[in-house]
Amino acid sequence: MKFYSDSSASFYSDLPIFREFKGVADGSNYHDVPDDWLVVVSDIKGSTKAIESGRYKEVNILGASSIIAVLNCIEEVEIPFVFGGDGASFVIPEFCRKPLERALTGARQLANDSFDMELRIGIVPVKIIVAGGFRVRVAKMQVSPWGTLAMFSGGGLAYAEKLIKDSETSATYEIQSDSGHNEGQDLFSGLECRWEPIYSKKGETVCLMVLARGDSELENSATYSKFIEEMRKIYGTEYSPISPKQMKVTLDPKLLAHETKVRTFNKNFFTRLVYPVLLRLSCVLGKIIFKFGLRVGAMDGEEYLNTLTKNSDFQKFDDTLRMTIDSNPDQRKKLVEYLESQMKVGALFYGIQISDSALMTCMVFDRKDRHLHFVDGASGGYALAAKQMKSQLAENKKHA
Repeated sequence: MKFYSDSSASFYSDLPIFREFKGVADGSNYHDVPDDWLVVVSDIKGSTKAIESGRYKEVNILGASSIIAVLNCIEEVEIPFVFGGDGASFVIPEFCRKPLERALTGARQLANDSFDMELRIGIVPVKIIVAGGFRVRVAKMQVSPWGTLAMFSGGGLAYAEKLIKDSETSATYEIQSDSGHNEGQDLFSGLECRWEPIYSKKGETVCLMVLARGDSELENSATYSKFIEEMRKIYGTEYSPISPKQMKVTLDPKLLAHETKVRTFNKNFFTRLVYPVLLRLSCVLGKIIFKFGLRVGAMDGEEYLNTLTKNSDFQKFDDTLRMTIDSNPDQRKKLVEYLESQMKVGALFYGIQISDSALMTCMVFDRKDRHLHFVDGASGGYALAAKQMKSQLAENKKHA
């Protein structure tokens, strides 16, 4: 049953789409989010310390859990969102606020009870962001016949995050108390975490963040466009860390334990007992299906892996360019040399983190088309890249 009648519900679903990633640098692809919508940010408090202590996979799966909880609670409206590694950002219509709060407070309870972490939740009205001199603009990139990814510009998400985290304003925008429980609703249905780390074909998995620092949107668009052109010169068009041949279903109990914690949260004793057994059996079956490219019912192993590769968010834009790249050391050296040269002339800031593999957390509504896969670098990924970029921003501010 639909819970809305607001005409703005179709804003995002009606947006035109673009298909080439270079379109993220084209301002004409972005559209202003309606003033009666809200910007929502969720992130793990102290995530950098948790990651540095080796808990990066747990941080990742909690970030993805907040997304799938929201999508399971708001099924009638297409919600644009972006995965940030240690959390997520959304924009939603005002009338979706209550189900969203139920979803995210459920995710916060999961983080606290099952992972001993704290999920911060904040909501800022778009009209407040606009009044602050920023815009919330969204674009829609198609990555497969079913899959699309939301891209954001205008500085609005970053400003919302600042208001939510700043001690002077957090009391206004951070959601402190739980607004309800979710009995009978499977908040995390569809979340899966069944892949081995995806090791680089070339030797390195590079997590990269790039923030243009121009005085105008036009200037920043030119910086991003120029960077993407340089990326193509260094890497060509094939730099995704995800490919069908690299994907291996895991049977490691430690890796499967993360999904088990999420999917059995607030469940009865029988479910908690049976789920790990069924999960392991599913993984054994998956290994056979994917190894031989079998078709079992509606599940086609070869087709699923090909679609999975397309439906991954290894490159995206949310006021900051984020990319997880398969790289060799020489390519990475050229990339850093370019970034350093552009930072010295005042065009951008950047953060980079290097590991040997990528991590993937999956959102699977069906195994034919409707599945999306969140990609981050192992050993810290975007969170540690962001730490480096923030240090550059602080250093620049100190000398300004």
